[in-house]
Amino acid sequence: MIRYLKHIVRIILIFALIMCWGISLGYANNIGSENKTLNFYFENENYNTELIKTIKEADPELAVVGWAEESLQSANNPDLGKIASDLDVLIIKGSSNLLVKGSNLFADDLEGCLIDNDTSYKLFGSSNCVGREIVYNDRTLIVRGILKGSKANIMIQATEDSSQVLDGLTIDGTGLTLNKIEDFKMKFGINEMAIIGNIYYIIAKFIALIFPIITLVLILIKVITSLFKSRNKPVLVSLYILMAIASIFIFFKITNIKISIPLDMIPNKWSDFDFWSKMGKEYKEKFEYVLYMKKYGVDIYNIENLLKSVLYSIFTIILFVINLRIIKINNIKTLIINNGV
Repeated sequence: MIRYLKHIVRIILIFALIMCWGISLGYANNIGSENKTLNFYFENENYNTELIKTIKEADPELAVVGWAEESLQSANNPDLGKIASDLDVLIIKGSSNLLVKGSNLFADDLEGCLIDNDTSYKLFGSSNCVGREIVYNDRTLIVRGILKGSKANIMIQATEDSSQVLDGLTIDGTGLTLNKIEDFKMKFGINEMAIIGNIYYIIAKFIALIFPIITLVLILIKVITSLFKSRNKPVLVSLYILMAIASIFIFFKITNIKISIPLDMIPNKWSDFDFWSKMGKEYKEKFEYVLYMKKYGVDIYNIENLLKSVLYSIFTIILFVINLRIIKINNIKTLIINNGV
């Protein structure tokens, strides 16, 4: 009976380990985006929607969106007489696809809006709100979809004649090196730092990958140790080499890590010996800036998912250590079976 109980406990621990790691990856993927964006956060009122027009006139192919956040707002449903208050409204100038995933609010859709699920229930009593009307700030707006990836409750386009002061600017940073970013900033008079849009996703994914990295290292250490012990047995040596290759292949397949050198990490000329020290200092400044800057709706959503991902990653590591203590790894077969689950 005790033997069966031990097996049940081991199965539960392994299952809990897998679940925690899966949840950690899930929260990390919530904030992942295929768009390689750059964010500029404005700390003064020197920038308004005219900046977007200037950028589009100079570079029509560049995807860009300016945004501002207004708090403590209210909207109502005139048909049902329902009101939603204490809302955060994200006013944008440009397409929403650079900011959030899911339904898109196009740059020329001045009559449309996106609302979050909670606001939909407050105004309509359900999430079935697409195509229905709400009133905000004397504007009648048609709901285009449910807003995801932001703590803002409503997203709308700025009006044509608006001179809305911007809280931030987001651009498509695909293929932009540090020098090109600096050229962009000088061209349009932007003094703020360019922050990678996926910064929170990168941190969350890195922490979530600690567990499979530790697992891979343990397997490789055991394989290499066994390989040297059996170096006079060619068949076993070949088998261990295949095991090592298979472990590395599975690791990259599961984690989807793609090894590449970002363009930012390549100097324009190899005689620039201060390049990497300057880059390291700049990334340190950016990290401190992100840590202490004012947080907006998009950031708060990402930060919440980052913290949840980190929490479940910690649970994963704790369960992994417990599993190693309970499940005695006496040989390579046991290690590969238990860690390969």
